[in-house]
Amino acid sequence: MKLIKNQIAMTTVIILLLTYIFPIATQAAENKPIKTDRVSPFRKIIIKGNVDVVLIQRSEIGISYANDNEGKARITQQGDVLNITGTGPTTGKLIVYVAEIYRIEAEDNATVSTDGILATKFLQIILKGNANANIYTTSQGLYTAIYDQSTLYLKGNTDTHFLLMDKHPKLTFDQFAVLQTQLTK
Repeated sequence: MKLIKNQIAMTTVIILLLTYIFPIATQAAENKPIKTDRVSPFRKIIIKGNVDVVLIQRSEIGISYANDNEGKARITQQGDVLNITGTGPTTGKLIVYVAEIYRIEAEDNATVSTDGILATKFLQIILKGNANANIYTTSQGLYTAIYDQSTLYLKGNTDTHFLLMDKHPKLTFDQFAVLQTQLTK
């Protein structure tokens, strides 16, 4: 009798464990991690093509596909420069974890945004083509260059803002505080 009770209890525990573990294994299989040997620290990021990149600042750097990604991207690194290029007709969606960054460049149809505040001493944002950027930053110095049909949405604060604009840029400030601005056309 005692043996039968132990077997029933053991079977119940196994069923509960399998029920608990199976959804986790299924969810992990849906993630599409980027195959990289090693990502070295980088301070500059260049984004081109059909790609949507979300920057998140934290101490550990890394790159991963977003859960709703359907596109492809090529990622290369040369020194402290990380290059991300969308390689297909469908938009690739990536999450890039940065520790310290000083320059963000976006071209073509690239979109870059931040999740949380990007805290830097100095930050440069350069947009070309139809690039879009939605950046929440706090910095001592901010340099922005907006060319072609690019769109920049800024939130946060900076002590000094150097702004270089083409003839038809789209620039939006939302709760963005600046002590000094220098505009160049």
